[in-house]
Amino acid sequence: MNDTEGTVVVGYDASPESEAAVRWAAHEARRRGKELVVVFAYDLDLWTAPHLVRAWTPSDARTRAEERVASGVRLAREVAPGLVVRGRTSTLAGAAALVGLSHRADLVVVGDGRHDRVTGAVVGSVAFAVTAGADCPVVVVPPETPGQSGTQAPVVVGLDGSEGSARALSAAADLAVRDDAPLHLVSAWDAPAADHWSRVYLLDDEWRQESLESARRGAEAHVTAARAKLQEEHPGLVIEEHVLQGRPASVLAEASRGAAVVVVGARGRGDLRSLLLGSVSRGVLESARCPVHVVR
Repeated sequence: MNDTEGTVVVGYDASPESEAAVRWAAHEARRRGKELVVVFAYDLDLWTAPHLVRAWTPSDARTRAEERVASGVRLAREVAPGLVVRGRTSTLAGAAALVGLSHRADLVVVGDGRHDRVTGAVVGSVAFAVTAGADCPVVVVPPETPGQSGTQAPVVVGLDGSEGSARALSAAADLAVRDDAPLHLVSAWDAPAADHWSRVYLLDDEWRQESLESARRGAEAHVTAARAKLQEEHPGLVIEEHVLQGRPASVLAEASRGAAVVVVGARGRGDLRSLLLGSVSRGVLESARCPVHVVR
């Protein structure tokens, strides 16, 4: 039975990354006025596999899982006294459990296990799998993130004119208004990628300058349109515009320094619709210095 409707769900496995996620999620749930559900998934098939050095019985695994989730619940209650916190265990793998619970949740929060990353790619990352597959928004929390989510640090949102960035803008504005924080509108522009055919044209300096200028104007237009929309909907919101040259993921990662959260769409203008998570979103998840809020 899925009893997580309208709640904030956070994954917990007793790692430092998951402890940071629980702290952040507890404050966020309190600010939203939502219950917090702490989830420990223990993949029963793996825990009881006979080839392990020590084979666990289903009863052993269940007992250990209940102990673990109870510690996560205690942590959440310590950092957010008065918050309604429930613990839940699952016999599924971590990503599958959290994706399943996302169907009715308000938000899923997961720790950023960057120790799983090799040469810049996400390898076996629960955070990546949940972000790609969840039905609701997901926040990925780096281990060094302070628990308090509502601060005066800016909310940063990435804009590229896509439907995904429009949804991200709306979510980011709501967060900034709620937390009385400034909103930074960030759009990036750069030279077009050089493939076998365009490389010849890039030798033409005039053509290249026209392409760069067109890209810059496009980025400025995204920010200008966003500001106009927000000034009408949220006239008291403090807004800063940042139109910067560079790859979008790199620009947003730099903008994340000192930010409360970076908000991005799951897919942007340049991403294939068949992909569950766009290249910019993946890049930001790999390099951001603050929590990343991925909106669908």
